[in-house]
Amino acid sequence: MRNHIFLTAMIIIFSLLLAQTASSNPAFVQGNHLNINAGTMDNFKKLAGARSGEIFEGLSKVKEYLQNYGYISESATNFTNSFDEMLVTAIKLYQQYYNIEQTGRLDDKTIGQMMVPRCGNRDIGNDTSFIQHYSANHGNLQSVACYEIFEGRPRWKKRALTFAFLPQNKLSDNYKKTIARGFSKWQAVTPLSFRETGSYSKADIKIGFYSGEHGCGHAFDGVLGELAHAYAPPFGWFHFDNDENWVVHQGDQPGHNSKGPTMLTAIDLESVAIHEIGHLLGLGHSVDRNAIMFPTLTNGVRKIELQKDDVDGIQSLYGANPDSSESSPPSHAQNLFRGTPAVSRWWGPTLLAAMALVDIIFL
Repeated sequence: MRNHIFLTAMIIIFSLLLAQTASSNPAFVQGNHLNINAGTMDNFKKLAGARSGEIFEGLSKVKEYLQNYGYISESATNFTNSFDEMLVTAIKLYQQYYNIEQTGRLDDKTIGQMMVPRCGNRDIGNDTSFIQHYSANHGNLQSVACYEIFEGRPRWKKRALTFAFLPQNKLSDNYKKTIARGFSKWQAVTPLSFRETGSYSKADIKIGFYSGEHGCGHAFDGVLGELAHAYAPPFGWFHFDNDENWVVHQGDQPGHNSKGPTMLTAIDLESVAIHEIGHLLGLGHSVDRNAIMFPTLTNGVRKIELQKDDVDGIQSLYGANPDSSESSPPSHAQNLFRGTPAVSRWWGPTLLAAMALVDIIFL
């Protein structure tokens, strides 16, 4: 009951914030990509408690969502609204990945996890054995590798890589410096080096901000939902969703973009950049929630330090940095707005409503 109240509260809050940004940040639906907007969340709520053998409008979209991230075979087509065995199996695998009780049902915790902003890359490839290995050793993360390498172990053959920004984006220096810091994190623990170049066409890694369908076959969906995606070596495609409320840090304080992000929609640019660069170098997602390569990033959270699992994964591909014996100390994700002043006017009533709902939940 408490979980169901919490899910209802989250849907109300998300509906409020998305209503505020809808006019300047249109949502997109392309191909099989589930559009995480207020309407989708409301439909998710209606599916709470659905189980095997039942038929519900919207279950086909859940199947598309799970297929997008590797839980249903790419060859599966013509999804129906039947809660069939394929969906049960996919949900159990999804629950296992995110350490949720494996009920095989669309319970509140499972639906809530699906709503968290995330990377557009798949969670798992064809081999799911590492999930069972992790699950069997859960509770002792030091004894098990949680990272995944892309199928075929693709990696860059050269060690000096160049990157460039899409000229049409006309990014500010703050944006460019923030993304460059992401490259420096990986450079510190590998023999790789990264250098910005002015030649976009000749760069190894091409970075761009896009909206909706943008030519790579993987459409963005507007505010929240999928934040970014990147391609394994040697493709070097690195795409951000231009409709997100990106936040860049200037010293110890977050700096806002022109869209005026709020605490409920703010996404830390550096956190996402570091994660996607991991994909560019050959890393898949990790089941370790503390790792940079964990698939989701809660809005309003800053997560910029490589963890042991990240370092172990990247060094399994490239080895260690021969010029450094230092390793990044573990650290916890931080609240993006900790110690910062209140934000825009409309946020105030929304925050009060959220606090009231939380009080109700825990009475």
